[in-house]
Amino acid sequence: MGKAQPIKIGEKQFSKKGDALEFLKTMLGRYKLNERVSSPDFKFLVAALKNHPDYAEKVGSGIDHFEVRSADYGTRCFWIIRGDGSTERFSYKSCV
Repeated sequence: MGKAQPIKIGEKQFSKKGDALEFLKTMLGRYKLNERVSSPDFKFLVAALKNHPDYAEKVGSGIDHFEVRSADYGTRCFWIIRGDGSTERFSYKSCV
């Protein structure tokens, strides 16, 4: 088993990736379905999204805000609401 690698997302430092994943999972759980993400969480999600392998595709014309919506099989995930009104979901796990 390898040594835990610290990770920094935005201004937040985590001692290992698992801690960052738990932080994002907890954030996701704070919101009701179709609820808009708060401004502090918005800033963190923008920073996290920069680590996504499909960042440019996900952001598209630009991020207006994030919402928590349903995904496959009754799960929940973060959705990007772009300035042009289009939407795109993303996995927070792909951002860590």
